[in-house]
Order: sequence, then C-alpha cells, then structure tokens
Amino acid sequence: MKCVKINIILNKNLAKSVVDDLYALGIHQLFMEVGRSSLLNVNAGFTNILKRHNLVSYPVEILSFLVDEENETAVLGYIAKKYDLRSPGKGTIYSQEIDVLHSHPEYSGVQETHFKRKYTENFFHQLVGITCVVQRGEGDKISRISLNYGASVPATTHGEGSGVRDKLGLLRITIPPEKELINLVLSKHDTNPVMELYIEVGKLDEPGRGIAYVYPIKQGIGNTKISRSKTDQAASLEQMVSAIDALKGWMEWRKSSLEREATKHRDFLYDLTELNLICEEGKGTELTEAAMSSGAPGATICKIRFNSLDEDLELRRHIREICKMIVPTAKVQAIAEELSATGCFEDDAKAMLYSLPVDKAFTYRAKEIKKRS
Repeated sequence: MKCVKINIILNKNLAKSVVDDLYALGIHQLFMEVGRSSLLNVNAGFTNILKRHNLVSYPVEILSFLVDEENETAVLGYIAKKYDLRSPGKGTIYSQEIDVLHSHPEYSGVQETHFKRKYTENFFHQLVGITCVVQRGEGDKISRISLNYGASVPATTHGEGSGVRDKLGLLRITIPPEKELINLVLSKHDTNPVMELYIEVGKLDEPGRGIAYVYPIKQGIGNTKISRSKTDQAASLEQMVSAIDALKGWMEWRKSSLEREATKHRDFLYDLTELNLICEEGKGTELTEAAMSSGAPGATICKIRFNSLDEDLELRRHIREICKMIVPTAKVQAIAEELSATGCFEDDAKAMLYSLPVDKAFTYRAKEIKKRS
C-alpha cells in the first residue's frame, strides 16, 4: 500500500501541543521518538569568527504518522503555519512516500483528516534526507559538519546495531553495539559535499565505523537556525537566508563552497531500499536475524512510542522497537516473505513493515552489495 509518511522534528516543549492538534485533526495513531538537536554556540563579535564553537544541545521529539496523498499538503500546511516552522529554529517538517508491505491490524494505516479549510503553504521540493549511523560518542562530530557549513540542523537519536558488527570477528570486541543516528534534512544541492565530509570525518571507509545514506523527500521545510548567538543585527543570518529561500521558492541560489569540498571519488552503493520493521519491544533482535537470513546485512534497532486513540478516544501508549535496515532492492521481497513466515505480523509481535527508497549509500561493507555499473 502506497501512502505518505509525515515527519515533524521540534522542541520537546512543543510536542504535546502538536500531538493534541493532530488528534483533533483525525490523526489517531502516531509514533514518537526522543532525540536531540544541536546548535553552534557563537558569541557576538568579529574575533569569534575563527573559533571552534561548542555545541549546544536541546531535547526534541520526532513525530511520524501516515496519511494519504490527498491530505498530505493540508496537514503539512496546517502544522507549519500554526507553529511557524518557516522561521529558523522552530523545527523541521517533511513528507516521504512509503510502501507498507505488511501490517498487523492494530495499525490503521492511512488516516483520514478533516479541516475546516485547506492549508496551501508552499514547501520546498528540492530536499533530501541523510541519515548517518555511527558509534556512540561520535554523533557530535557528524552533527558539527552540517552546522559548520550552514546546511541545516541535525537531529540525533539512539539505537543498537546488530548484524554487521557480528561479522567483524575479533574487531567486534572494540566496537560497541550502541549507535547514534544523525538525521538531516537539507537542500539536494548540498548532498554530495555533506556526504563526503561525513565519510571523511566519520571514517566510514574503515570497518565497523558506520553507514551514511541519502533518501528522497517529497516536500518540506528544514530548520536553518545553525547557531545560538547574541547579536545586534536587526535580523540574523539564518532569518535572511530563510527569507531569500521563501522569495525564490527554492534553495539552489545558495550553491556554495560546500560543492567545492566534494572532490574525491567514492564508490557509492545504489539499488538499495530502507526497510523499517516496527514491532513489540523485545522482538527486534530475533526478527532482524530472520531478515538477515534472507539477505539483510544488518539493522539498527531503536526504541519508539506508539500512541493510539481507541474507539472511545482513550489514549493508549505502547513501547515499540523500530528496526532500520538498508538492503539491496532485489532482496526486499525475500526478506518480507521470511518475516511473514515468522508470524511477526500476528498478535505476538504486532509488526508493521514498510519500505522507503534510498538514492545512494556509503559504508566500508559496500563491496558486499551490488554496485551500479
């Protein structure tokens, strides 16, 4: 089943208000994940330009839910307008096209919404997402990259890796299973240089260091407030950039020095798909092993919350696991069939499996997956 997944990243203090609004709109099921966003702590003054600025982190909530394409822009527009997400520092909102392959009946799938009027906010359509999975403690180095170059504000979440680490023999002793996932929404024109810096700074060309992958975004608004500073200017740099973005309706005008950074040749992986398996807490590891038996290289397992309003509009909260797997597209059907054979889409594991396209990826284990000729 094809549908649209809407994602909202915003300060934790705003999450309850947004969730209540979504319930009122008819979104009765949503997923929530705790994370952090980071800014550069920049003091005012010319003498601070060349300093290496500290990072300031703050808690965020990542909300996601499914709608049909007809309601996509209305939901995006309503939330973006009410919470002023066009202003730098307010948050990120974007949509993705996904394919729900299998699902337990508990998940209602596409949700219908109702509006007194339609919201037609203009969104950027030349955006992509990058997720970089690295070892615990390495996340801030990766987050700093997009902030230093003015791309956008990342959101970092946590998980536990399985699969790839187990194949590294004695080397696995030095590689902790705990992972950090740095999630970034940015202009597609900045993709190649940011990926190059992720690979270089994160040492992703070394065994067991992690993976970075690029995925398409339908439309959205990114958070461009990259620094926290005291300034005497009438408008901050981020506000001026955001205003020009809105006037031009796209971001290509700020093709920048970032592009000149992407000079190295890399053997990227293509023909990949991201599989996300949501299941009951404690079931992720065994289901990941089943997926690996049919061709999944490994997974990162994260904890999320599943909020659901029942028929009496009583709120039910559940802890779930989401297993994120980057797999060869040719293996998707076999993996889905293997998972279905375990019975995970029945009452024991209450799983849902959906797929998202991946534009390209990079990891040391790249040689194991077929490259595009």
